[in-house]
Amino acid sequence: MNAFCKSVPCLLLAAGFMLPAPAWAHDAHAEPAARPSAAPPARPASWSQAPLIAPVGGRPEPGAALVAASGIATAELTVLSPDQPGQPRSVQAEGGRWRVTPDAPGKGGYYLLQLRSTADAEVRTAMTAWNFQGKAAAPTRTLAAIRPGLEILPQVLPEHGGMREGEAHRFAVRFDGRPLPGAVVQLETQPGSRSRVVAGPDGVATVVFPRDFDPAQFDPKAGMGRARQAFVLSVSHQAGAMRHESAFNFFYYPDLMRERDQMAGYAVLVAGMLLATPLLRHRKEQS
Repeated sequence: MNAFCKSVPCLLLAAGFMLPAPAWAHDAHAEPAARPSAAPPARPASWSQAPLIAPVGGRPEPGAALVAASGIATAELTVLSPDQPGQPRSVQAEGGRWRVTPDAPGKGGYYLLQLRSTADAEVRTAMTAWNFQGKAAAPTRTLAAIRPGLEILPQVLPEHGGMREGEAHRFAVRFDGRPLPGAVVQLETQPGSRSRVVAGPDGVATVVFPRDFDPAQFDPKAGMGRARQAFVLSVSHQAGAMRHESAFNFFYYPDLMRERDQMAGYAVLVAGMLLATPLLRHRKEQS
């Protein structure tokens, strides 16, 4: 890690990706209220140069999320709700981060968060999804809605279980709402896995998540239930004099079969020991 990424904000951002569950709460007495600030600097994440939106440390009040950006510099965050996908709302940065809440108390579900910046003939877009607890419509309309610019989004956001290693998921690449066939999609994961896939004629890329979880990181007591890792999918497109780069980042989880395979391995080991005990005892008696 270079000296730049040793800075406190960068370490906070990296730590945010490792939070075990989307339940962050903010202590209103921990620091004075921050005034709206200019665009936070485009600091890169420690594991990817793509534009990202990530949870950060801190404790927002229940029902709220705190996020920060890396690899993109802008002050305005766009929030797209599952109930009103055609009515985006804007949130201004405060102290280099954004506080996001659902449309109303108890209105949950997957919300899309988007950052976009334009500089030096380049448009950069970062998108992610945030699942608030509460009743809400499925995010189908939000994911499929036509928006300007370059986007890569999942066709489906799993409501139970999340995306898991070894699974194949489909992601749609669109430019100005139209499919972008032949687009090259790059997958990066927090542990360092890298792969590329080409979108088909319908502009959809099928991405298989690598099995790159380190068993050493699993909690001995909680098992794999709290483990997750970040990933980002990025794509670029040249439109006239403007270069567009867009990314979608989210989390994926271990394959549930890991625990079953591990338990089966333990069972085989124990059975082997039980079977070997009489033989060892017989040999000992003979000697």
